[in-house]
Amino acid sequence: MKVNSKLSSFEVFCLTNILISMVITDTTPSLIAQQTKNAFWYVPLISFISMLPPIIILLYLMHRYEAEHLVDLFEELLGGFFGKILGVMLFLLAFFIIAFEKRSYVGQIKILYFEQSPIVVIFALLTIVSIYGSIKGIKVIGYTAKLFLPFFLVSIAILIILIYPSIVPDQIFPIFGTGMSQVFREGFLKSSLFSSFILLLMMLPAVRKPKDFYKGGIIGLIISVIQIIFVFFIYTSFFDYNSIETTPFPFHEITQYVRIGDFFTNIETFFLFFWLLALFIRVILLLYLISWLFGAVFNITQFELLILPIGFLLMIIGLLPSNATIVESLYHDEYYDLLTIFMWAFPFLLLFSHFFKDKKGGSK
Repeated sequence: MKVNSKLSSFEVFCLTNILISMVITDTTPSLIAQQTKNAFWYVPLISFISMLPPIIILLYLMHRYEAEHLVDLFEELLGGFFGKILGVMLFLLAFFIIAFEKRSYVGQIKILYFEQSPIVVIFALLTIVSIYGSIKGIKVIGYTAKLFLPFFLVSIAILIILIYPSIVPDQIFPIFGTGMSQVFREGFLKSSLFSSFILLLMMLPAVRKPKDFYKGGIIGLIISVIQIIFVFFIYTSFFDYNSIETTPFPFHEITQYVRIGDFFTNIETFFLFFWLLALFIRVILLLYLISWLFGAVFNITQFELLILPIGFLLMIIGLLPSNATIVESLYHDEYYDLLTIFMWAFPFLLLFSHFFKDKKGGSK
């Protein structure tokens, strides 16, 4: 890929934050709360700590072998054939998860704001936006994220300030919810919440210097974790645990409670605007990254040509579930547990191969 203008560390930070922190606006809080009750607010911290070893391993190996991107690392350590097999497996997992995530987002838009609009129409519009934005290239995506992220963070801060009087901190107790073992188990199984960071390793060639990626990406990841924990804490303090586990979209639900006197009505549309922009940037970035991943696996230099077909394939797969409930209760939950196992397994496979190469005297 030819990139005339490289991404800065701040743009990497912005892309990382938008990619990771959007879980505060989907059904993730209610899904975790069903298993951990009022302890769900700090489960993301356990998930992050659980995902740290695979992330650290990949970052170390990428630096150690000066790999251009993920697939390059796979082929360096496993050979061309097995490296491509692993690349295909990663692509397929990412592809299906992104398809179901987009279906979930479409369900949110329909249920909460456009009840009379057909699912197909909303999905088609989201697909067109994601394809158009992805074709513009990673530099445009990064620049857009850099401009938009401060406004998104300010909108979240405004929301928290406005609902602060209704917060009841005592609702976080008992601190271990359904029990310590259950909380830690759920934290580990949901560590794939941060696995999308691994996809960002595909864009190393588009960053000015590798250290800019590591700096922006790691800081963005840490800030995202803090942001998620804090917002989940707000959810716990605002809703009681019986409410949060039956509230599919707590972010949108909480905006319904915001009031600024009698003059300002329908204030939730203000937050909807910023949520939609963040959503667009996220789906655009994910489409670009998996297209790049597919192109790298099959040695397609002009992988941008893949964005259009892959974008529409995502829509077709996403439309297969008959309703949003199936997506959330089955795919979103079970598929993420499966992804956790995969994201833990393949970095250690690569690490084992690295040690084997060192022993044989074949490492760089």
